[in-house]
Amino acid sequence: MIRPYAIFAAFFAIMLALLPTASRSSSPDLPCTLDRATGTTVDHKPFLSGAYGTRWNLATDRLAFMQPIASGYYRIYTMRPDGSDRVPLTDGRPGLPGGHHGMVYWHPSGRYLLFTAQKPDWKGARMFGSPDFGALPGFGVHDDMWLIAADGSRSWQLTNEPNAKQQGVLLPVFSPDGKRIAWGSRQPDKKYLLKLADFVELPQPHLENIVSLRPGDGTYFEPGSFTSDGKSLIYTTDQGTHNFWSSQIYRLDLASGTSTRLTAGKDYNEHPVVVGTPSGDWVVYMSTKGVNRRPFRLMLGTDWYAMRPDGSGAKRLTTMNLNRKDNPEDQGAAQVATTVAISPSGTFMLGDVQDSLVKQTGLIRVVSFTCK
Repeated sequence: MIRPYAIFAAFFAIMLALLPTASRSSSPDLPCTLDRATGTTVDHKPFLSGAYGTRWNLATDRLAFMQPIASGYYRIYTMRPDGSDRVPLTDGRPGLPGGHHGMVYWHPSGRYLLFTAQKPDWKGARMFGSPDFGALPGFGVHDDMWLIAADGSRSWQLTNEPNAKQQGVLLPVFSPDGKRIAWGSRQPDKKYLLKLADFVELPQPHLENIVSLRPGDGTYFEPGSFTSDGKSLIYTTDQGTHNFWSSQIYRLDLASGTSTRLTAGKDYNEHPVVVGTPSGDWVVYMSTKGVNRRPFRLMLGTDWYAMRPDGSGAKRLTTMNLNRKDNPEDQGAAQVATTVAISPSGTFMLGDVQDSLVKQTGLIRVVSFTCK
């Protein structure tokens, strides 16, 4: 007598044999990309020291980042991923203001780069070794949005913010097709708006159809990146929490104007970056979730997490702030993970780590995905 489970086992074996070979054996050979990753390996030796804000243009296979020059002012550089052909893109270029330049973002074609530049008629105090400290890139005040050709030959000022104490531009980003730009705009009341505009190249690069948005009840809005289809913007905000240090990640549907919260809890989340993978978009972001505050240290570090664009599948990527002796990613001090740039292979990313929030300095590490 043939038992029922034996019939089932025989049927399953026959069906498995009929499946194409690739369906059964290709999985172990697939590259370890973000969607499959179960963890990471963080290279302890910095890829670049004294630099951060890195962006990787896949069309030209070039990196862009910001780094201070001898005077302490930040400048933008580009180079090949192997470190060769390093170009000081904004240093000494005629027509550019002489203060800080930073927070660079590539046009997808690789022809242009967006960045913020300190207003030429604003001067501030030197603090913690940085001149005009209040205008440091990333603070979002005393600056304008600029565009520069990839070879540095021409540049264009895209916004002209009032030279007021509280106003400026925060983290401008291109859409995947290069036709739109989003940025955070700080207002006189210290509150922010999300702004969107069409990027028009002719007769010379400029913005058109600027729209101001304030989703929900938020007062802080920081763009992260557009989804791959360009239909949504992933951003950071305090809407719903009313506390910057409990900021959350949201998705804004650009057609309807509907915003959806993607992260949960009261942890501090910021810097979402959309990453295309073989199975679709994922979002890498930084969070204080699950980190250990070190004894007698005020600074709380952040680690990288990832989730799908609807907020599902959230997983921790790094354990840089898990204070444990058997943790190879532990450097013995708090580490603040910020933005990332995915490699063309999708198997690793370059991650910006701030080593001083007070001095606003940082370094870039290689973070490789691992799959079990």
